[in-house]
Amino acid sequence: MTPVHPGPGRASALAVELLALAEGAARAAGEILLERWRGPATGVTTKSSHTDPASDADRAAEVAIVSRIHAARPDDAIVAEEGGATAGGSGIRWLIDPLDGTVNYLYGVPQWSVSIAALEGNEAVVGVVHDPVRDELFVASRGGGAWCGVERLSVSSETDLARVLLMTGFSYVAEERVVQARQQAQLVARVRDLRRFGSAALDLAWTAAGRADAYLETVANPWDWAAGVLLVREAGGQVSEVPGVRSGVPGLLASGPGVHEALFALAHAGA
Repeated sequence: MTPVHPGPGRASALAVELLALAEGAARAAGEILLERWRGPATGVTTKSSHTDPASDADRAAEVAIVSRIHAARPDDAIVAEEGGATAGGSGIRWLIDPLDGTVNYLYGVPQWSVSIAALEGNEAVVGVVHDPVRDELFVASRGGGAWCGVERLSVSSETDLARVLLMTGFSYVAEERVVQARQQAQLVARVRDLRRFGSAALDLAWTAAGRADAYLETVANPWDWAAGVLLVREAGGQVSEVPGVRSGVPGLLASGPGVHEALFALAHAGA
């Protein structure tokens, strides 16, 4: 499908090339995932804990993405959730989560996504989060804005902490969830409400679109948030590291600018 967002704005020629590649790869993966969704789950294994699954669908979607990128740009480095890392000498590194929200996917819950980002050094050049169920493609390029179809995305303009709808996530490790639950108990008294949807990449895309006011995650993997962070920033939002529940792994706060400072202080107070 031809991209329908209006154009790259101030994005570079490199960003335009990478974005087209990421969009095509995300849609190809989405088609595979939709074909298998709500069918018999096969090849289910576990990763960080017995509650953190991967399936043949994850792996097939990843193969589709990686093969497209390798065919178009064989010298790029790739870090993918299921398949590990491959080195490259071009200076471009891809971070891929072929299925963010695997538990939702396996249960038939329509809240999962494909996340692809391309980085130059440590800075994201493009990011794509694809929601195959709703057929929504959230895209961003450095300097080119954030888009969903023809809609230019803009984060929430909320300034009152008490009216903040805050999305969050939980670890697959039981001991870490206990700590997170204590932190969330402090937050819930200060904001409008909490939501836990189960796909970090899609939560960040929705934050960029203003469908919620903020997203806070105290344990996150780079392939989960790399694309979404660029979406939020290009939509006018702010993103900060916050204390994480896992040693050496920071958490992540993304929000509109009107509530970021207050949420940042709360995240540190609850650490």
